[in-house]
Amino acid sequence: MDEPRDDIDTWLEERVTPLLPRPGTFEQVKKRARRRKLRQATMAVAGAALVAAGAIAVPRLVLSGHVGGASVAVSSSTTPVQQNSPTPRSSSPSASSGPDTASATARPTTVPGVPLNFAASSVTFVSRSTGWVIGQAGTPGHCGPPKADICTSLAATSNAGHTWYGMPAPVTGAPNGGTGVSQIRSLNGVHGWAYGPQLWATHDGSRTWHRIATQGMRVTGLETVNGVAFAIWARCAGTGADFAAGCTSFSLYSSPASQNDWTPVAGVTGLTASGGAPASAQLVLTGSRGYLLAPGGQLFSGPVTNRARWHLVNSRASAPAALPCVPSAAETGGHPLRAMLAATGLGLALLCPGQASRDTQAKTLYYSADGGRTWNSAGPAPQRGIAMSLSGSPDGRVMVATSDGIDVSTSAPGNGTVHWRTASGAGAPGGYSYVGMTTPQQGVAVPVRLDLDAIWFTYDGGTRWRESLVH
Repeated sequence: MDEPRDDIDTWLEERVTPLLPRPGTFEQVKKRARRRKLRQATMAVAGAALVAAGAIAVPRLVLSGHVGGASVAVSSSTTPVQQNSPTPRSSSPSASSGPDTASATARPTTVPGVPLNFAASSVTFVSRSTGWVIGQAGTPGHCGPPKADICTSLAATSNAGHTWYGMPAPVTGAPNGGTGVSQIRSLNGVHGWAYGPQLWATHDGSRTWHRIATQGMRVTGLETVNGVAFAIWARCAGTGADFAAGCTSFSLYSSPASQNDWTPVAGVTGLTASGGAPASAQLVLTGSRGYLLAPGGQLFSGPVTNRARWHLVNSRASAPAALPCVPSAAETGGHPLRAMLAATGLGLALLCPGQASRDTQAKTLYYSADGGRTWNSAGPAPQRGIAMSLSGSPDGRVMVATSDGIDVSTSAPGNGTVHWRTASGAGAPGGYSYVGMTTPQQGVAVPVRLDLDAIWFTYDGGTRWRESLVH
């Protein structure tokens, strides 16, 4: 994702090097001090040595709003004054290995801490260093204000997960039927969205959040690129935490990233499965085109510009393209057995999982180099683990997050059968619900178990992963 960087984000990552005095400065100061003492020998000594020192003023990251459901007030000085907020902590990371650590150690500013018991459910990165995580945090029943049961919280990092700090969050709870949020996306660190099933937006870097009216529909997917946000709005009847269960009709909406002007995308509204049965839909964006895998198994595509019409992808015979597998309904209490679509730097990838048996599942990977018009088998993926998420890398390789770990292809699809390796260090109990690559080398993964209070990072293309505690 080569999204534009925020100017302040770039500034914060600059290493601050203090200017050294000119050669001989200290010797001259000593000589002058000795002469001054001789001149004052007959006088009473009542002075004190005056030492002049240079200082560098570092602006603070000033936040206002609700941090993890707690009110944060900003004083007229450079230091935030927090009320009922988490204990502040230094944003300077330890001298651990990984990108951007050295530059981050030059920022000993105090920022709001991450609320207690942070349980991450979704992550978004806008650069190699800057990312946001959303989840539920605080002591259950004691999260307020404004209400004791509001625990939705945000945490952010500016050094690729080495340290985290608290951010103002939407004033809502965990997913419960048609209320609450669980997912997060940001375009550039300024414009961002919290969704699933409600839709909230910020246009000032998470200082303030506003709820977007969705006419009773639930937002089950959202992606953003090139200054435009796209989201799947669905009509659903499910209750409880499985907000995407019981969804029967799906429409694609778009809005300029800097506005809250959501309108239906022409050609991609009211999509249903055969007989109106509960189903799901998936959205994938590239730098130039977007793709929607419809509940009936059709593939729609269009330009990633606002208010542009999308069309059904046809095969070379001018008939609707036949996909090797189609989505299924979201299953209550478990991951759906559905087609998983992803974009790589070379084309589209489609994972077709089979029926699960205990902790194994047959999986076949398919590849399309012509925008979904035709598909070729790239061979089986490892059977160990239940497929949870498919991700494509800019260099063409793919990754599969499973209930057992993360499987990484050693080559890009399209060149015959793909070979796989199991990533090391990706040992979260219960596996991972999401995996995604920010660059060909750096990516993130979210564990299935929210009580782990962590997400995982890779800095070598997915070969090795390490845990980052969000606290």
